[in-house]
Amino acid sequence: GSYLVNWCPVDQTALSDEEVDNVERDGSLWYVKYPLADDSGYITVATTRPETMFGDTAIAVHPEDERYKDLVGAMVRLPLTERQIPVIADDYVKSEFGAGALKVTPGHDKNDFEIGQRHGLAIINVINHDGTLSDETGPEFAGIDRFDARDKVVSELQEAGLLDRIEPYKGTVPVSSRSKAIVEPLVSRQWFVKMKPLADAALTAVRDGEVTFHPKRWENEYFRWLENIRDWTISRQLWWGHRIPVWYYLDEHGEIDESRDFVVSVEQPEEGMIQDEDVLDTWFSSWLWPFATLGWPEKTKDLEYFYPTTVLVSGYDILFFWIARMIMAGLHFTGQVPYSNVFITGMVKDKQGRWMSKSLGNGIDPLDMIEQYGADAVRFSLSVLCAQGQDIKLDPLKFEMGRNFANKIWNAFNVFGQFMVEGKTYSEPSTSAELQLVERWMLHRLNATIKSVDESMSKYRVNEAVLSIYDVFWRDYCDWYLELIKPESGAMDDQVIGQAMSLFERMTLLLHPFMPFITEELWWRLRPREDGESIMVAEWPTIREAELDSGAERIFGLIQRTISEIRNIRSQYNVAPSKAIPAIVSVTSGDAGLVAEISEHGRYFKKLANVEPLKVGLDLDKTEASATAVVGEIEVYVPLADMIDLSVEKERLQKEIDQKEGFLRSIIAKLSNEQFVTKAPEHVVEAERSKEISVGDELKRLRANLLDIESQ
Repeated sequence: GSYLVNWCPVDQTALSDEEVDNVERDGSLWYVKYPLADDSGYITVATTRPETMFGDTAIAVHPEDERYKDLVGAMVRLPLTERQIPVIADDYVKSEFGAGALKVTPGHDKNDFEIGQRHGLAIINVINHDGTLSDETGPEFAGIDRFDARDKVVSELQEAGLLDRIEPYKGTVPVSSRSKAIVEPLVSRQWFVKMKPLADAALTAVRDGEVTFHPKRWENEYFRWLENIRDWTISRQLWWGHRIPVWYYLDEHGEIDESRDFVVSVEQPEEGMIQDEDVLDTWFSSWLWPFATLGWPEKTKDLEYFYPTTVLVSGYDILFFWIARMIMAGLHFTGQVPYSNVFITGMVKDKQGRWMSKSLGNGIDPLDMIEQYGADAVRFSLSVLCAQGQDIKLDPLKFEMGRNFANKIWNAFNVFGQFMVEGKTYSEPSTSAELQLVERWMLHRLNATIKSVDESMSKYRVNEAVLSIYDVFWRDYCDWYLELIKPESGAMDDQVIGQAMSLFERMTLLLHPFMPFITEELWWRLRPREDGESIMVAEWPTIREAELDSGAERIFGLIQRTISEIRNIRSQYNVAPSKAIPAIVSVTSGDAGLVAEISEHGRYFKKLANVEPLKVGLDLDKTEASATAVVGEIEVYVPLADMIDLSVEKERLQKEIDQKEGFLRSIIAKLSNEQFVTKAPEHVVEAERSKEISVGDELKRLRANLLDIESQ
């Protein structure tokens, strides 16, 4: 039917509300005098669009505005015309805006249209489809562009003494998202879909948990759209698109016979009937996509198998255009939501946070990035940057992370791959007793990572999952595990190869969704496989409970941190990596078992920190001129006679004390918070209390070491 629609004068087509952007722009507010018909005075009206005054059919005031109460029902003369229009009262009018009186132009403003419907006002269309003024404005203005006409109207109002004043005004202007032209509200005959019944069902589906948004905050935006939904203009006056499947009978003059009903049909129902010339809004076909592509309305096997699906991944920019509409269409036409989860991604912008555009010249061609860095590197880097629901500020240099990681993966394979014999089968050790400490630790870390990745993916936190894999592969597998299993010389033991290969294989499975090409290539290099045994059809890795080893995690973790502290000391004092240094590891907790474990794995210290000799024991004395570090229940002394600068060591210890004191203050503040202590889970509170004791003990030892240095 005929209704006020958004009209683009450039594309000359109707637009839905969602295809219109409201842009804030500087403009003017013109105060125009409308003389009372009895010449007893005038009413001043403030308007941002004086060129539309030819379509005014009333002046509206608020019913409780004392200034105009006595004028309701009176007639005023419409400036620059011979017409008279009434003064009406309507609650919509804002008394504080402008002069408190509103010109009502039902044919060119949505709010005015609704006022006109309430008061039975006539609709006068004074702007043509091309943005020029219509014949309704008279011969002096007809055919003039709307903005040129604005200047002419203002000029003539001034000459007639009817322009009271002009004020600067900043307001929102409707702009076509496609052509960027200012949209003109026009009354036009269009096809509409009544949306409220559809929206109500879609709102219920999300509120009842049939559909869940990730992140959940986007549900609020979804609710905002659907709770304020308007009927959808689905017809478009374009040369391309799906023709509206409506057919009309013609009368004897070859015109559409309005006395006969139209017929909805894809094919011509009867000879002589003509099809509507308009096409459907492109989103009208898109909202049918989840089931129309599967053979609907027929009950096909594909429809039965694939509909509904589980997850929709989409950007927030089409939350209403497509996501919400697919839910509405799915419920209406099939009785089921099309998907149960919606994962909203961020949008890719340039490194300054701007949208990419031709005019700015800031676009990044993904094919160029793939050529420069590799497809896996681009895919991996974007996954890392894709924090849930957050926009990506993309600098091409960020793809270097993915490229470097791909190189690391390839080189990691070669650490053990160089010792593999083609066609030979390698098996991992059959029992944990055959495993080294570092192997048991690495198995524990891998299983912990599988758990972490599964949890992150179940919450659609893709970047967290990718970073977990990156961390376990680079920092654990490469930096520690591979470094410790490398043979000093000669070949690598077959079982060591088998274990390294098994770990690598399971990590390639975790990595495959994010780096499909390199993982597929290495998958075939790891062991002989049958045709069709692609990594993409392999089973996703699962946690092996027997490989979880908290003991190995604790012991190796302490060794790892101790070695790191020794490395830091070497770096602090510029001790060459090739120079062996002695170290003393003093266990202060009385744990003789820990002393035995560290002593047994002294070669780890030799290999990764060039420590020789290593002395391990309970409560060992600190030697003079030693650098000191504290790792939990361990104190490390590195004698550096003739190499140590006492002032540097003093500064280093003070810095570490300051950091620990800050950490301790944050723990104490948390434990002093009654809400935290009473509401947090008991194990969380206990963990904080344990930290308080542990950090306090470390501080005591650090302060003692500082006093020792100061006394030398």
